[in-house]
Amino acid sequence: MKPVLSVERLTVETIIDDNPLVRNISFTLAAGQIVGLVGESGCGKTVTSLALLRLLDEKVIRQSGRIHLDETDLMTLSDRTLRRVRGGQIAFIMQNPMSAFTPVYTIGHQLIETIRTHDRCSKREAKDRALEALREVNLEEPDRILKAYPFELSGGMLQRVMIALAVCLRPHVLIADEPTTALDVYNQKLVLYYLEKVRATYGTAILLISHDLSVIAEMADQVLVMRHGEIVERADVFDLFDRPQHPYTQRLLAQHGIQAGGMNA
Repeated sequence: MKPVLSVERLTVETIIDDNPLVRNISFTLAAGQIVGLVGESGCGKTVTSLALLRLLDEKVIRQSGRIHLDETDLMTLSDRTLRRVRGGQIAFIMQNPMSAFTPVYTIGHQLIETIRTHDRCSKREAKDRALEALREVNLEEPDRILKAYPFELSGGMLQRVMIALAVCLRPHVLIADEPTTALDVYNQKLVLYYLEKVRATYGTAILLISHDLSVIAEMADQVLVMRHGEIVERADVFDLFDRPQHPYTQRLLAQHGIQAGGMNA
């Protein structure tokens, strides 16, 4: 199957001292596939996600390599064209959901304008789609949520609003950076359920970034293990948990109390 997202030799480094943050990483995502990206804090997971969307500050960061979304090379696009691609074809669920919203505008204003940016429709049509998407992620009183400001909603609710936007726009690729961090168990389960629903309903490919190996074990089809900005192991999720090959992967599993063969135990 032809990949929806193809990353080849992606390297990210600081301009001042050529310090590499990510080194020559390559991977692919197929439609409907969930690939987990794991590793300890500071290993380069979030830098990778921002680089894929070209959201890093080009004044201090230089990135090279190839990033193909379907037939489009994202590295060659203008900023204006990239803004149309982001959200519409490739969406991002941030680690801190509050960072995804402008505090001075209502949720409704931001959802409606985003929908209209990526899909020509009237404000009424965009509002109807936003309301339906909020219902899809089981948010009660969607009319009230549209009128609310970001600070009036909990972290779990904002995560689900971001997923609702992804439901609306049906992106080819969804990057979820630590989507369950700081959420209680109930909201963690809800977020993971709706990520799976987006994948199953629309065939969206998902890059799931997490330090929580139990989340990766539950959700991912394949796993990439990152250490010091490099991918040191890649495997089917069952193979990785049952037969980890790299010493770093073995230590990572041990730190989480997972013994080899745990997936089939």
